[in-house]
Amino acid sequence: MDIKELIKETAYKNGMDMCGIASIDRFDGSPEGRHPTNILPGCKSVIAIGVRLLDGIIQANFRTWEDGRNDLKGLYGTYGYTMLPNFELTYACYAVAQVIERNLGEVATPCSTGPMTNGLQISLRHAAVAAGLGEFGWMSIVLTPKFGPRNRFGVILTTAEIEPDPMYSGSPLCDPTVCTVCTDCCPTDAIGVYGSDDCHSCKLGEKTYTYAKVSFPRCEVPTQGLRREFGGTEDWITTDDPTTQDITDAYGRRPVSMSGLQHYPSWYCGKCLSYCPVGKWKEHFLDRSLTDGYKFD
Repeated sequence: MDIKELIKETAYKNGMDMCGIASIDRFDGSPEGRHPTNILPGCKSVIAIGVRLLDGIIQANFRTWEDGRNDLKGLYGTYGYTMLPNFELTYACYAVAQVIERNLGEVATPCSTGPMTNGLQISLRHAAVAAGLGEFGWMSIVLTPKFGPRNRFGVILTTAEIEPDPMYSGSPLCDPTVCTVCTDCCPTDAIGVYGSDDCHSCKLGEKTYTYAKVSFPRCEVPTQGLRREFGGTEDWITTDDPTTQDITDAYGRRPVSMSGLQHYPSWYCGKCLSYCPVGKWKEHFLDRSLTDGYKFD
C-alpha cells in the first residue's frame, strides 16, 4: 500500500467520509500570512478530510425553526457544530499526521478544527475545495456532491510530496441564478444577493470561484443568539444592521457561558446549511417528513 492509499485508509478508519490531497501550488493566491508554508515551512501537500453531519441532527434544526423548539438547539451545537464533529476531525487529523511521520519521516502538522480553533491558520474551507472535496456554494460554505453543505472539514499540512487529487470538475453544485434558498432563508439578510457587488472571488489552482460576501456582524446575531427570537436570553442587539463594534459591545454586556466549550455559544443558527437543497436534501429530509419545506419571508 502506498502512502496515499494509507492516508486515505487511515482517514476512513477514523470516521471520515472524505479525504483529498492538494498540491502546494494550488495555494499561490493565499492571503498574506495564510499560505500553508506560513505554518509549515517546506509544506508540499495539503490533505483535507471531511465528515458528514447526521441527518438526525440537521432535523433538530428544522424543529427549532419550524416548531419553535429552541430547547432542541443544543443537539445541533453538540453533534453538528461545536463538539463531536470537531473531536472526530481532530482525532482523524492526528492519526493521519502520525501515519505520515511514522512511515515517511516527513513533517506533518494537523490544523485546529471548528470552534476549537486557536490562533490564525489557513482556511479549512479553501483547503477542502483545493483538495477536490467540493466547491463553494453561494453562501460561501463548501458544498460536496453527496452531502451539500452538511459537512465539517479538517486539514493536515505535510512536507511529503504526495500525488494530488483532481479538483472537483462535475456539474455545478450551486446555481445562484436559479436557487436563492440561502439568501431567502437567512433571518438577518447577511448573505449578499446574487447579481450585486456583494461577492468575493478567490483562485485555487487554475480555478476561480465567486461566492457571496457575508456580513459577519449580521450573521453573528442569529448564530450567537444575540436576540431572544434566536434563542438568546436578551436582545443584546436591537439594530437590523449591526457593526463589528455593535457585536463587540454586545459581547461585553452578555454573560460568559459556563455550560459548554465556548464562552459565547455560536450554534444558534445553521439555517442556510440546513435548508440548502444540494446533496439530495429532498430525499433526506422532505421525503422523510422531517421538514415542512421552504417557507421563507
